[in-house]
Amino acid sequence: MAKERYEGLISGLYNRNEIFFMLSAMMFIASIFIGYAFAGMLEPILAEMLGDFKRRLVQGELQLTTLSLFANNIKIALLLYVGGLIFGVITAFYLISNGIFIGYTAAQFQLGDFIIYTLPHGVFELLGIIIAGAAGFKLASIELKILKGVLKLQSDFSMSNQLKYLLEANWDEFKDTLVLMAIAAVLILIGAIIEANFTISWASYIKGVA
Repeated sequence: MAKERYEGLISGLYNRNEIFFMLSAMMFIASIFIGYAFAGMLEPILAEMLGDFKRRLVQGELQLTTLSLFANNIKIALLLYVGGLIFGVITAFYLISNGIFIGYTAAQFQLGDFIIYTLPHGVFELLGIIIAGAAGFKLASIELKILKGVLKLQSDFSMSNQLKYLLEANWDEFKDTLVLMAIAAVLILIGAIIEANFTISWASYIKGVA
């Protein structure tokens, strides 16, 4: 019974937000392919960013610990979410820019090696980013609904009551964004734990038996 209720909550959450999931996933995944396919053209723009990322790793600014990796990735997820308040523009920007950077980075290595070293944790991290993007787009949709409602406020009724009604009418949808962000955070945490503690040893084992 509990399992059926849990599955119902998850399926309901997905069904209510399917369009936002699809938009986030398509935007992010397409950007990864673009970054990989046009890595040569993007070299002048992204080579310095990749070099800076490597420098941070070498100098210890970005450590391969669960806390450091989680903090870095949850920051991106929060930007995707809060970016929805600017009508989803910032959400779209971070999805596209991060996707292109991932694709470009993949092109700098042997594809097989890149997949081996990123697959164990990458599945959770990328899914977390996509869900955070969906939450951001959902937040933008709620904002637009409220703004449309504000434009239709009637002067012969209590403004405070009308505003209260608008907020209450969108409260359940807003709660969806919080649930989505909670799920994204859990997935990103799982990804960080795997990357910090298992990815390198797993990849070394796979390369050793290949």
